[in-house]
Amino acid sequence: MTGCAGDGAVVTGVAPNPERPWTVPRTASYTAMAAGRHENGVGHHKSGVLSVESMGGPLVDSSHAYELAELIDVAERTNPETRIAWERARQAALTMGIVESVHAPILSAKASAAFQRVPLPLPRTALTPQGFFIADTQVFLPALTLKWLLFDFGGKQAAIDVTSETLAAANFGFNATHQKVVFDVTRAYYALGTAQGRVEVARAAQSQASVLQDAAESRRTRGLATLPEVLQARERNARGAYDLQAAIAGEIDARMALLEAMGVSPTIQLRIASMTGRAVPTMVEETAETLVERALAQRPDLLARVAVVRAQEAEIRRVQAEFYPKVFVAGDLGQNIGRVRTSDIPGWATVNDVTYGAAIFIEIPLFDGGLRSNRVGVARSQLKIAEDELELTRDKAARQVVKAYEDLKVALRQREAAVALLLASERSYDAAIDSYRRGVASLIDVTSAETALTRARTADIDTTSLQYSAIATLAFSTGDLAPPSVEGGGRFRKP
Repeated sequence: MTGCAGDGAVVTGVAPNPERPWTVPRTASYTAMAAGRHENGVGHHKSGVLSVESMGGPLVDSSHAYELAELIDVAERTNPETRIAWERARQAALTMGIVESVHAPILSAKASAAFQRVPLPLPRTALTPQGFFIADTQVFLPALTLKWLLFDFGGKQAAIDVTSETLAAANFGFNATHQKVVFDVTRAYYALGTAQGRVEVARAAQSQASVLQDAAESRRTRGLATLPEVLQARERNARGAYDLQAAIAGEIDARMALLEAMGVSPTIQLRIASMTGRAVPTMVEETAETLVERALAQRPDLLARVAVVRAQEAEIRRVQAEFYPKVFVAGDLGQNIGRVRTSDIPGWATVNDVTYGAAIFIEIPLFDGGLRSNRVGVARSQLKIAEDELELTRDKAARQVVKAYEDLKVALRQREAAVALLLASERSYDAAIDSYRRGVASLIDVTSAETALTRARTADIDTTSLQYSAIATLAFSTGDLAPPSVEGGGRFRKP
C-alpha cells in the first residue's frame, strides 16, 4: 500500500508504481454498492431496477404484450432520471421552507446556572480584622428570548420570491424529465417495432429465395436452367439467411435500447404488441403557427427558463434591499433565582423574581467596501444571462416545432408512396416468379423483382415507423407530455 514519490519519499495509499493496476483497499465494499447491495446482502440501490416488493408485483410480465402506454407507465415509475429530477424539486421545496423559517420570528429558551466566590478588600476594623470579606453567589437564570426582523424594505419577500421561482423551475424541470422519458420510450418502441418488421421482411425474403432455389433446381432437372443459375439461386438463399441474422441482431439492439430508455434491467424478457393493422393519420390538421404558439405556452423547459428569469429579478430586489435599514424587535422574559452571602454576616440573601425587557433597534449599513454594489452588478448580469437563455430557448423551441411539423408532412407523403410501391412490387414479383417457373422469364428478372419487393417491404416498415416517430417528435416539440393517439383522431385526422 505504498508508493515512492519522485524525490524518493514513500507515499502510502497508492500503487507503488504506474506500471501495473492496483487493488484498491476495501474493494469489496465498493463492489457491493456498485452491484446494488450492502455488504450484508441487503439491497442498497438498484440502478434502473425496482424490486418486486417495491412494485407490489412483477416489474414486467413476460407473457404480456405491452402497448406503448403501458411501457411509458413502467418507465415513469422505474427510470432513475425521474427520481433524480423529483429529488431536485424536493430539495428546492425544502430550501423554500428554510428561507421562510429564517425570516420568521426566532424564539429561543435558555438557562444558565452559576456559582461564584469573590474575596473583596475592606479596611481593617473590628468586624473585618483580616482586611477583606468573601461573597458567595449562587444563581439560576431561565429565560425566553425573541428576535424578529420586522421590516427590511422588501428584502425578506424578495428572498422568498427567489426560492419560490427556483422551486417552480425545478418542478418544470421535473415535468420536462418525464416528457423526455416518454419521448425516449416512444422512439425506442417504434424503433423496436421497425426492427421486428425488418426481421419479418428478412424471413419473407429468405423464403422467397428458397422458393427461387427450388424453382431453379426444378428447371435444371428439366433442362431449362444451367448450373450457374442454380448456384446463383443457392447463393441468394444463403445471403437471405445471413440477412435474417443481421436483422435479428438489429432487433436485439433495438430491444436493449428500449429497456435502457425505460430504466429497467437488460435481462428482463419484454414483449411488445405489434403495430400491424393500426390506423395511421394521413394529414396534419393544425398549422405550424398554431403548434408554435402552443409550444411557447406549455413547454416545460421554456417555462423553467421563465421561472429562472423571475428568480433573478427577485434576486436583484433582494440585494438592493441590503442598501436600506433593517428594523428588528427583540424581547426577553426570565426568572432570577439566586442567593448571596458574605463571610462575616450569617445567613443567605435570596431573590426569586421575574426579569423582562423589550427593545426595537435599527441596523443601517454605512460602508462595506463595495460589497453590496458588486452583488447588485452580479445579479443584474445573471438576469441578462437568464433573459438571453430564455430567448434562445424560445427560438430553439420554435425551430424544433417547425422542423417536426415539416418532417411529419414529409413522412405522411413517404408513407403514401411506400404503400403504392409495395403494391406494385408484389404484383411484379408474382408475375416474375410465375413466368420463371414457366420458362419465360430469366433468373435475373426474378432476382430483380425479389430485390425490389424486399426493398418495398422494408420501405413500408420504415415509413410506418417514421410516421409514428414524426408524430411523437412533433408532440415532444410542442410540449405535450405524451404523443397524441394515432388511433383516436385528435390533432390528426384521417381522410
